[in-house]
Amino acid sequence: MKSKLFLLLFCLTAFSVMAKPIIIKGKINGKLPETLRYTAPVNGASGFDIYYTAKVDAKGNFKIIADIDEVSFIDIFYNYLWAGNIVAAPGGQYTVTITENEGKVNNAITGTDDALQKRYAGVLPFYRITLMYNLAQEAAKIESPAEFEAFFDSKYNADISAINAASPPGYLQPLLYERQYFYTTAMSLAIFSKHSHVKYNGGAPVAEAFNILWKGLYDKVTPDKEYINKLPVGYWYLMGYEYFKTYEEAGFDVTKIAEDTKLSREEIRKKHLRYIPAQNAEYYLAVTQHQNVYEGQMEKYALESYLDFKKAYPNSSYTKYLDTEMAPLVAFFAQSGNLPQGAAYVDNYANINSLEELIKKFPGKKLYIDVWATWCGPCRDEFKYKDALYKLLAANDITVVYISIDQDARDEGWKKMISHYGLQGHHIRANKALDSSVSHHFSGTESISIPWYILIGSKGEIAVKYAAPPSEMDKLEKEISKL
Repeated sequence: MKSKLFLLLFCLTAFSVMAKPIIIKGKINGKLPETLRYTAPVNGASGFDIYYTAKVDAKGNFKIIADIDEVSFIDIFYNYLWAGNIVAAPGGQYTVTITENEGKVNNAITGTDDALQKRYAGVLPFYRITLMYNLAQEAAKIESPAEFEAFFDSKYNADISAINAASPPGYLQPLLYERQYFYTTAMSLAIFSKHSHVKYNGGAPVAEAFNILWKGLYDKVTPDKEYINKLPVGYWYLMGYEYFKTYEEAGFDVTKIAEDTKLSREEIRKKHLRYIPAQNAEYYLAVTQHQNVYEGQMEKYALESYLDFKKAYPNSSYTKYLDTEMAPLVAFFAQSGNLPQGAAYVDNYANINSLEELIKKFPGKKLYIDVWATWCGPCRDEFKYKDALYKLLAANDITVVYISIDQDARDEGWKKMISHYGLQGHHIRANKALDSSVSHHFSGTESISIPWYILIGSKGEIAVKYAAPPSEMDKLEKEISKL
């Protein structure tokens, strides 16, 4: 990048002070969330997105207190929805108003350094990581390297102008670092996306000018700075660097990029860390463990990876935070995985190749089909309503069928998750043909959004293509009444 983006390399230590608590008082207007969560630095490191829960009273009031020793970035979430970011200074006091309206969430933040909070809200209108990935996807479509660079330059310079105009003493450098690494990471992921498109969809190789630009990013914004772990995009920056080094080592030839499935977790860890500077390796792997169980995911590789992390870093200061997150994962894979009472696998399910074939397995039956996957947080979140769902379905003589679109590698996790949540009804894990058939019924393409629910009539017809989820029981009951 030709702009001043790469010229702002300051020393972050000037902004460290004694730890002081911040106080965030808030009010929620509209429907109250089931959970209100927020992030705060872990061991002084950001980018974890380890969530802490704030208690919300019956009137929608809440209060957050967190100890920080330097300017930090606090994200707040209304259930799964991002509900604002505070640029917090030690000892700062803030007021957050969150308004929910028909499933959408808006916020207003006031308090310490009020002008900065308002300016930064304009810079960051929604969740930072989502914004970064959206920018990367948009930029990946730009074919000219010069236009690509200008695209990011204009956005970065606009952000810096806004921040400079509102930043009081002590805030400027951390904010400049945050913006610098944010855009460096977005650019890196955009170029990575270009290569991924060629790898999976074919076409001409990515222009060499983009590879030169990719290398230039990390020549100017190097991955060896210890303060990287203090940035909310620090993990994602290092991940982008790992992607770059992997492609650089392969001569940017996408045909040479492949994961060796025979490697042990320890060998995979060592392979990844070939590129990550030693001072940031423990942080990078610690956040990786957190990301492996993000939103309650239960994967065998995540358990194996965490056990390897603890072996490699037996005295890690991150372990006390991660152990709490990993406890459900450890317990999950300690389960037998036996089917719960009232559950069964669909006969010969591995050979069912279309949705029509599956429906024919239940002649004359009305069906409620739940399309889900073990890695899908919203899918799992709906399981909390299963008891009321089963009662409604039984009263209307409707059979529930769960279609998992998990791949073969998740077979064990799929079976254990059925047991873990006590999912009654009939279960099938889709093979590739059935997965494709289900997707085409959903969108006419290979794309699908889950969870997806379908009501099937007694003659095998799709009665309600996009049926209500279990969490919307009143709506589902009305749909069922019309069958």
